[in-house]
Amino acid sequence: MLAVAVIAVGASLTPPVQAAAAHAAEPTGCETVDELSGYLPLYELNVPRAAYWRGGAGVPYAVNRSVGPDNKPSTSYLDRVAYCLDTVTAAGGHEWAYASFDAFTNNPRLLGVPSTTIARRVTGLTTWGSNVKHVERAEGGYIEFWPGTYRATASPSVPSGGSSAYDFSDTPSGAGTGYGSMQVHNTAARETVLALNGWSHSRGRYLDVGTGNQKTGQPDWTFSQSGRRLSSATLKVYVKPATPNATRCEQTVGELADYQLLYDAEVPRTAAAWAHGVPYAVDNSASLRTPFSRVAYCLDGMYGTTPAWSYASMNAWTQDPKALGVPMSATVRRTVAELTVRGSHVRPSDHSAGYLELWPNRYGRELPPSAPPGGSATAWDIVDNPRPATGQIPGTGGYGSFQVHDLTHRQTVLAVNGWAHTPQTRVSAGVGTAPVGQPDWTFAENAGRWTAPHLRVYVKPAGVDIVTGPTNAQLYPRDRATNTATVTVRSHVTDPDVTALHMNVYRAGALVSTQQVPAEEWCTMSAPITAERASYTVEVWAQRPSGTTLVRRATDVVAGDVYVIQGQSNAVAAGAGHAGTASSMDHSPWVRTFGYDSPDPVRSVLDRNWYRATGEGFEGSHTSVRGAIGQLGMRLGQDLADRTGVPVAILNGADGGKPSTFFQRSDGRPNDPATNYGRLLGRLVDGGLAGAVRAVIWYQGESDNGLNGKPTAAQHNANVRSLLADWRTDFTGLEHVYVVQIRKHCGAVRNAAVQEVQRRLAAVAGTSVMTTMGLDGHDGCHYTYRSGYRQLADWLSLAIRRDLHGVRPATPADPPNPLRAVWEDPAHSRIRIDLTDATQTLRCDAGSKADFILNGTTVKVAGVSCGTGRVSLALTGRVTGPVSLTYTGHPGRATDSATPATAWLVNASGMGLLAFDRLPVG
Repeated sequence: MLAVAVIAVGASLTPPVQAAAAHAAEPTGCETVDELSGYLPLYELNVPRAAYWRGGAGVPYAVNRSVGPDNKPSTSYLDRVAYCLDTVTAAGGHEWAYASFDAFTNNPRLLGVPSTTIARRVTGLTTWGSNVKHVERAEGGYIEFWPGTYRATASPSVPSGGSSAYDFSDTPSGAGTGYGSMQVHNTAARETVLALNGWSHSRGRYLDVGTGNQKTGQPDWTFSQSGRRLSSATLKVYVKPATPNATRCEQTVGELADYQLLYDAEVPRTAAAWAHGVPYAVDNSASLRTPFSRVAYCLDGMYGTTPAWSYASMNAWTQDPKALGVPMSATVRRTVAELTVRGSHVRPSDHSAGYLELWPNRYGRELPPSAPPGGSATAWDIVDNPRPATGQIPGTGGYGSFQVHDLTHRQTVLAVNGWAHTPQTRVSAGVGTAPVGQPDWTFAENAGRWTAPHLRVYVKPAGVDIVTGPTNAQLYPRDRATNTATVTVRSHVTDPDVTALHMNVYRAGALVSTQQVPAEEWCTMSAPITAERASYTVEVWAQRPSGTTLVRRATDVVAGDVYVIQGQSNAVAAGAGHAGTASSMDHSPWVRTFGYDSPDPVRSVLDRNWYRATGEGFEGSHTSVRGAIGQLGMRLGQDLADRTGVPVAILNGADGGKPSTFFQRSDGRPNDPATNYGRLLGRLVDGGLAGAVRAVIWYQGESDNGLNGKPTAAQHNANVRSLLADWRTDFTGLEHVYVVQIRKHCGAVRNAAVQEVQRRLAAVAGTSVMTTMGLDGHDGCHYTYRSGYRQLADWLSLAIRRDLHGVRPATPADPPNPLRAVWEDPAHSRIRIDLTDATQTLRCDAGSKADFILNGTTVKVAGVSCGTGRVSLALTGRVTGPVSLTYTGHPGRATDSATPATAWLVNASGMGLLAFDRLPVG
């Protein structure tokens, strides 16, 4: 039997490989690769010397982190994938190879031993190893993953491979079983980096396992059966998350700014770790002196590749801090009042009835006497019954429950179980109600699927309640005249022992202002902060005769500008799934967002938190993706913040596949959370941002095709103009709107008329139209990142900096826009298109002639040429009657494998000619 093979995915604080290395005398193999500190494990597989996993099924992973808490495939956007193969021969020889590259999928089930065929190039290849060439972020990566048979014939994708030997370029035969290949190659070096083959061939057959090119026989180890010569081998596959999604309650729950951390414990995989008590990483119970009014519990971490967290706060049910931790002897079975619930996999709620089940004992499904309503006597759920100890605890007499439940909504909020049983017992931990098995996670034995799970306990000091004040990551809109914002704290003092309140403001850790006011029932303090790429911390302290108590500590507070993105899926811009689509390279600490873009009114209204923004997210999702503003928004915010030096907040209210009617305002109740408009407006109002929105980016229209009751082009025009007026009513500081002209296709069949309507919106005061022509990273509907959303964001940034920041651009900030079309010769065989900006010089690709249509004649466009302020079209013949001209561009041809360059007419900024429909030729 070969050694354990690990495949890793997610975002972890301490990857298992790194933790193991810390205990080793000397790191070896992949443990020496520094970049792995940012990666997480996905699977762990004991690779046998011989195996038969027919069609990639039945692979005996020791650890499988491919599913999330909802028992569905983990759904984090991925930035990078890494594979490592470490082998030791029977003679003691040690060889290893490591390869990482841009993620080619977000589905972790496609990253293990393959059950489907994946033969494709990968970008950004990095390799290390004992017998492979070292490269970093290089071209030439290629993977051959399939469960079937294959031929030595070179693949058309890599024609440089040989056809007489199995090497870095082979051709799968198409069968779903028969042999099996899991190979990573560096085609530029003509090298196999690592290979695991033959696992889908037959029972009892030795596997082909190797690193680097095999010195004899087939270079990619096919037919080698080298497993017979190995004493151990470890296959490790890791992934790096694309976005720093919030994985801790402190990143997602705004009210925790008023709480103090009491306990912090990492949840162990087995009960052995807590057999002699919980080894808290933080234990502040001895130093807590002040009475507390609220208690909060949090369980958070990465579950598979998915950020998973759950939070519950409630009125304090004891003033004994020792009673709030993990109980090793006491039993707490009681209701709690004013329960607040938040989390990635729970129904959010306020003012609910809660129930605690905290004990080290065993417990049964039966309902206890005087049980609260909602529990079942046939399942371990929100109400169970602890049993008297019949043996040692921890040990055979115990089991252990640390559970918080929401009785109002009949859901488990968080649970950690099994920690007080025998040492080898696998601990169970979950957020929300378990999707399978026992609803409260009893017997789930799933702690091994978590990465760095932590159980935390917080308390809120009593006596002072802050009604208005900053929270973590908040952006205050700046006054552009002074380039500052005012941070105001309004407090309600209920403890007569409080004599004064203090407010301290720190910039990058240095104290910049302090203020003290005598304690009254209501107190107000304020201080300015500068709009700059620097973060501020605001602390509020209560003074008593016995000393000072921290009331609130808000970190990472900034001042800046506010923008809105709205529309359908290309405004959501969650990521198209092509290679290298992650926007992580453009993440910025100076881009923020507020609230949660959920179509669920309850989830939307109950999330009033500030976040550092992330790019990737899930359209219409109810998962843990908080702070997602889309790839378009992420790059736009980063570019604006970097080039202007001013932080930005971007709120994205887009919803994919929706017609323009969906986004309309309910005039009788503009902030109605049942409407998309109301949810976005509610976020802006509650965040103090509605009057500070400087610009709106609107990208919608693909669904307005006039079919099946959807809006026509004329209705699209009326709906958008109505929105323009409504935005100026509700966003009182709105300066400009940028309408992004839609691209051809994306499921629509009548694009041209909508494109023309959008082009004409440039005539509306305070409105500009941005093109999507010239973006090659387009698959016919959505965009890749680097040559799609990223480039579009840069164009928008150029226009915004000109219009709102007074920056004179070196290249055009507007796309070329036709003014008129005229005959260029008396014979009517040439047409000249004059532009609204006669100073723009265009570059014409010859192939762009195919995108022009002459209406009213059979004559075609034979050629195209460009100059300054004009485009000239040569026709295939003379035109004798009235005609009009249409230009709609073309859909992109980007695939998972490539983004080909296509023919465009572009200005010096690379912006393509705006599409137009039936422009008369006069």
